[in-house]
Amino acid sequence: MATDAIVSQERTFTKLNPNIECALRDAQNCKMAGDYQLALNLYDKVIKEDPANVRALHSKANVLDLMGNYSEAIRCYESALECDPHNAEAWYNKGMTLRKTGRHEEGLEHIRKGISLAMGDI
Repeated sequence: MATDAIVSQERTFTKLNPNIECALRDAQNCKMAGDYQLALNLYDKVIKEDPANVRALHSKANVLDLMGNYSEAIRCYESALECDPHNAEAWYNKGMTLRKTGRHEEGLEHIRKGISLAMGDI
């Protein structure tokens, strides 16, 4: 398991896996440097170890979008949203990608949901 929850009487703490955190950092650096394939490989490594890692799923979707692979990006956003349906950024980004595929109204609905979640309206 990638993370462990530690529960006390008042708070829940999450113990992060340093290997996953390093892989996510390295993948982000690769993305920023334009090495999208290496970034995807690193995100896939994290997802293999922790299939519900929302950050990896969402970031992988972002890279796929940058590469123009919109259908796969949408699938990754959907996986991220299955794990965290309150992720405003994933809703928004999925909406932007949907619009790129010509699904303007559906995309706009997702964008609005993302904005509403970010504003605390939902």
